[in-house]
Amino acid sequence: MKFHALFVLTALCLLPGLTASAQETGYYPKGGPDVAAENVSLIQLIANPKAYDQKVVRIVGYLHLEFEGDVLYLHREDFDYGLTENGIWINLPKDITPAQVKAINDRYVICTGRFIAGGQGHMDLNSGEMDNLTRIQIWPFGPKTGAGSGPAK
Repeated sequence: MKFHALFVLTALCLLPGLTASAQETGYYPKGGPDVAAENVSLIQLIANPKAYDQKVVRIVGYLHLEFEGDVLYLHREDFDYGLTENGIWINLPKDITPAQVKAINDRYVICTGRFIAGGQGHMDLNSGEMDNLTRIQIWPFGPKTGAGSGPAK
């Protein structure tokens, strides 16, 4: 399972610019390899923010965008239940288009940018900030379906 996840993340880092629909799935203006960032989980950022302060990181989470509420959450349920400390404030790039915002809103996304441990977003509700974003794209892997995905009957 770990190998599969590592393979998928590596493919996402190295091949995103090869598809014609890359811009349709979010914001990634430079395309190409995304190798300068460190892969980090939101759990790592929340639990140990000073270790990643001012570093360029790549994270995956549930993104919800709204006025005074642009936050990348650990899970969709964290947004649903207002668990703002389970989220990182997102400073959207100035050149992101409305179509790109619509494509990534309320979706799981992969996001690359500089983490700011001391920033906590609007009203200091979050557990850090992401700034200087170079990538926000839809996470292409949805829920597991098919045989073995639910309880035995």
